[in-house]
Amino acid sequence: MRRFACPAVPDPGSRVRLDAEVSRHMLQVTRVPRGAEVVLFDGRGRSAVARLVGVHGDCAELEVLSLEQTQAPPAELWACLGVTKGSRFETAIRTAVELGATRVVPVLAQRSIARGDRRARWQRVIDGAVAQSGRTFVPELAPMASLEAVLAQPSDAFLRWFCVPGAAPGPGSIGPAAVLVGPEGGWTEREVTRAVEAGWCAAGLGPTVLRAETAVASVLTRVRCAGPASG
Repeated sequence: MRRFACPAVPDPGSRVRLDAEVSRHMLQVTRVPRGAEVVLFDGRGRSAVARLVGVHGDCAELEVLSLEQTQAPPAELWACLGVTKGSRFETAIRTAVELGATRVVPVLAQRSIARGDRRARWQRVIDGAVAQSGRTFVPELAPMASLEAVLAQPSDAFLRWFCVPGAAPGPGSIGPAAVLVGPEGGWTEREVTRAVEAGWCAAGLGPTVLRAETAVASVLTRVRCAGPASG
């Protein structure tokens, strides 16, 4: 069934109206017909099966039929991504969400090609990836930050990977983890040195040099290879 975000999922028997943007996607893009059943999720672990019963102005109205099992919050998994050009960065964000990232941090590295903070667009990419992938928790989109700021953020309780071509592979983790993936052109030697000094582990992703959006898929899969699926 199609999945749509809802700020608050009510109990069975109740009715709820979706906001105009989500309603437009439901009615005009995916063309859900009246009477069809969909899944509503609140981004905090609660979801339900609901039936489209009507339209009021620009808003779809649904009746909640049954609640799905509430999921426990997944282990923290931060995807700290060096900002790359337009659609490539959006691909990296989408991939990170599909693979279970709980926090997405856009990072301004020395070799980043920044085109401004496109926070609204990036949030839409996250919301779409959550709906598509079947997750019930919406990852946090952190403000764009410098590398220095990001290096100091996760606590020592996190497994912290700093992706560097040629380095030895790092271990997987079922606990909190954070990964830093560089922009096009990679990290500078100074950035690598600063990351290691800050306690991050330089980790390689194999014998070849990967594009940034490919590296995201590789590193998140490796970090969580021993862990449970994320919600």
